[in-house]
Amino acid sequence: MKRWNVYLPDADLQKYLSDSLSISPIMSQLLINRGMRDIDKIKSFLNTNPSELYNPFLMKGMPEAVSRIKKALAKKEKVLIHGDYDADGVTATALLFFTLQEFGLEPVYFIPDRLTEGYGLGANGVEEAARIKADLVITVDCGISSHEEVDALNKQGIDVIVTDHHEPPNILPDACATINPHQKGCAYPDKNLSGVSIAFKLCEALSFELHNSSFWKHLDLVALGTISDVAPILGENRILVKEGLKLLKNNNSNKGIGALIEVSGIKKDKIGAFEIGFILGPRINAAGRLGSAGTAVELLLTDNDKIAKELAKKLNEANQERQRIEKSTLKEAVSKIERDINFKDHKVIVLHNKDWHAGVMGIVASRISDRFNRPAILISTKDGIGRGSGRSIENFHLFEALSNCEGFLKEYGGHQYACGLTILEENLPGFIKLINELASNTMTTEDLIQSLAIDMDIELNSLDYKTAEDIARLEPFGEGNSEPVFCSRGLRLSRPVKVLKGEHIKFQVTDGNKSFEAIGFGMAKDGDIELALRNYPSFDMAYTVSINNWQGVNTIQLKIEDIKPS
Repeated sequence: MKRWNVYLPDADLQKYLSDSLSISPIMSQLLINRGMRDIDKIKSFLNTNPSELYNPFLMKGMPEAVSRIKKALAKKEKVLIHGDYDADGVTATALLFFTLQEFGLEPVYFIPDRLTEGYGLGANGVEEAARIKADLVITVDCGISSHEEVDALNKQGIDVIVTDHHEPPNILPDACATINPHQKGCAYPDKNLSGVSIAFKLCEALSFELHNSSFWKHLDLVALGTISDVAPILGENRILVKEGLKLLKNNNSNKGIGALIEVSGIKKDKIGAFEIGFILGPRINAAGRLGSAGTAVELLLTDNDKIAKELAKKLNEANQERQRIEKSTLKEAVSKIERDINFKDHKVIVLHNKDWHAGVMGIVASRISDRFNRPAILISTKDGIGRGSGRSIENFHLFEALSNCEGFLKEYGGHQYACGLTILEENLPGFIKLINELASNTMTTEDLIQSLAIDMDIELNSLDYKTAEDIARLEPFGEGNSEPVFCSRGLRLSRPVKVLKGEHIKFQVTDGNKSFEAIGFGMAKDGDIELALRNYPSFDMAYTVSINNWQGVNTIQLKIEDIKPS
């Protein structure tokens, strides 16, 4: 069972916010828990007006980048957009492609192959720029650590603009402009932008200069890439995602996204952060995971309905294949953990295998990290070189740990919770030993117990439609703005537990005054939960709240997060 961390209520601030904003005490506490105490900031968060976006020219490097692109426009230069193979990089590539095209250029794009070329601006990207006789290369969602490649392009007389959101090294590549809010000396107020959000800021700056606002119609791309990249849905990301979701719901979206929505079986009016994060995003990512992400870029760029449907079908099939490979790899990884990992000594799970598909390392690492609540790094080795991805937990900064292990690594990059790396196979034992020593020195036993953040401990009978509607005002949920979780105590079953499809549980729960339907996805085989429900007279339940519409009838539904005996 998880460790429940319940926020302490702030009754005085609750009352102040409730009186000032005419909102419920529950809504007030939810806002407080999300770090919001200022009336104006709360109004801004709830209303998310695009007029509140920051001036893009506040970002270091933006004036130089715009000036260089204006020169390219004036001279009709050849521009190569160098993207990345995930949904963030693919959407950023398409967004910048559309914008430059609308300004009169005919840009070319290049996305590296994950399996043969690896992440970021590499030798093949340099070769492609030379082959097409590019005058300018603009990177999106990559390039911040590509010193050698930028130097190689400079030597060939090709200018480079780097746009990236990953952690920058101490010394930046010698580009003619670098746009990254994390770089030293950048005063831009919002540091949490995704790769596609930063590409959007560049398009916004260009549009200011050239008096063209057509870039707004591509915010569906920004929403798709930002949510898929698990960027914080706060600040500017929140504004851009909300506006992008409006385009998707109102049928004004990109034809490729529309075809993907159709083949995925999603109802357009139901599209939100969940549908993007768990249904559309994985299909975009599937192309890059199993080979070339070019199919995904083609899908987003096409204006032909027939081609869009064909490409969407290909991505759907690629995603099914990705799921099959992922399931097989996860099974093998868990078997290796049971056989080789001593949890006393291995606070970081590092697994490597020469038969693993490099494209699913990140997603399987995420599954392993979630299951065992430890940082996990999975590495696929071939010809003496390992390429891997890692995912971390709250109290272990993965990028900092890799920085301290860089003597063993060929390449690495990422942030607190996720990383990518390349390592010589001979360095694996030393790397595994050192990263676990670092983890032992920084993590406590308590850090390794899975915790559940709970917004409020409330009486079940305090829930009503108004509460559910208030919660919906906080959407879209995601990183930095998680869906509110509540807990209620001393509950009982008012109807027996049903098992759905052998995986999910469903029942009616009551506190003696009100009853609600509760559903637990994937919980049918959880022994602790079965014990709490069947063998104890009452139980405590942690849950999220939503309005479920079934055949035109709205009901409040509780999605179970955890259950304990009272």
